[in-house]
Amino acid sequence: MTAPTATELSEDLITLMPTERLRAIAESVMEGRRLSQDDGLYLFETEHEEALRSLADFSRKRAAGDVVYYATTFYIHPTNLCELSCPMCSFYAKPGWDTAWFVKPEEAEAKIREQLDKDLTEIHVVGGLWRDCNLDYYEDLFGRIRGLDKTLHIKALTPVEYDFLAELHGIPIEEVFERMIGWGLGSLPGGGAEVLVEKIRKGLAPQKITSQQFLDIHRIVHGLGLPSNVTMLYGSIEDPEHLVEHMCRVREVQDDTGGFQTFVPLKYHDENNALGKRKKRLKPKDARRVFAVSRLMLDNIRNLKVLWNYLGVDLAQELLRWGGNDLSSTNTEEKIIVMAGGVRIEMTAQVMQNLITESGRIPHKIHSGHDYGDDTPRLCSD
Repeated sequence: MTAPTATELSEDLITLMPTERLRAIAESVMEGRRLSQDDGLYLFETEHEEALRSLADFSRKRAAGDVVYYATTFYIHPTNLCELSCPMCSFYAKPGWDTAWFVKPEEAEAKIREQLDKDLTEIHVVGGLWRDCNLDYYEDLFGRIRGLDKTLHIKALTPVEYDFLAELHGIPIEEVFERMIGWGLGSLPGGGAEVLVEKIRKGLAPQKITSQQFLDIHRIVHGLGLPSNVTMLYGSIEDPEHLVEHMCRVREVQDDTGGFQTFVPLKYHDENNALGKRKKRLKPKDARRVFAVSRLMLDNIRNLKVLWNYLGVDLAQELLRWGGNDLSSTNTEEKIIVMAGGVRIEMTAQVMQNLITESGRIPHKIHSGHDYGDDTPRLCSD
């Protein structure tokens, strides 16, 4: 059977599918009916990969058109010192380790100043849980960023970090957010989700907040008017059923708040972490299938982000045909995935634009975290 294109699918989505079950799923997609968890599991298992790709590509085109977003992002990792010791993490350090660092706000300011000629659109701030990185630290850091360029979008900290700050200062998380918003916080990145199924989450990050706490914190920030992203780690110890459950839990929150801007599947990398040494426990996944199922299950999240630095440039381009519509950013000074064995190349805005154009899509650079047009939800990077 010749694989259907997205255009052909728009004309006859149902009859071009090679099995009765896929035809039923295609009918649901065409008519805007939500796919079930059983549908998601079937899509993970089907041998008809090209039919899956075509369904995902059709869904992407209908939801988001042919535009692919990208940003120019500078990362600030205040410290990799952390009170936790997560088995899946290659980033954290303890006092006295040669790999440990701590960046003072004035040092971060100097680093950003050196990058201003690269037309930065956002500053991404994320680090370890460490008492020296308290609210006073972030008030100073955000003030310095705003002093350099008030148009820079500040995307900062994960729910795990906000929970830590609330506990550290003995105040409600709502108050932490209100202070940070007053200092210039524009959105939250999606990190720290791992897999939102407790059995799996405890094997990956047993000391972190629970899945429910993670989602509740996103609900809080959405209620305060701030958007966020949400990630999903795949290829570690989880089975497809756990990934589908993760998607369904995210989908439920999005039904209630509408605050998730992008869904970000993250490929697990096994270098330099404790879990990676237990390779017999690992269950690698096909990134193409993960992205396609994500696009089809998450009918209420418009944007699906492809992180080239997790996947490699060639695969990242290919995944734009499997549901992706956001190629992330230049990721300057990103360290978390680099320390776990991620791609180590220098990426520029021009190269990103060329990659998108070569893929037959339309590049759209995100400016200052809000340049999306009247009918496009605001986005932030990963």
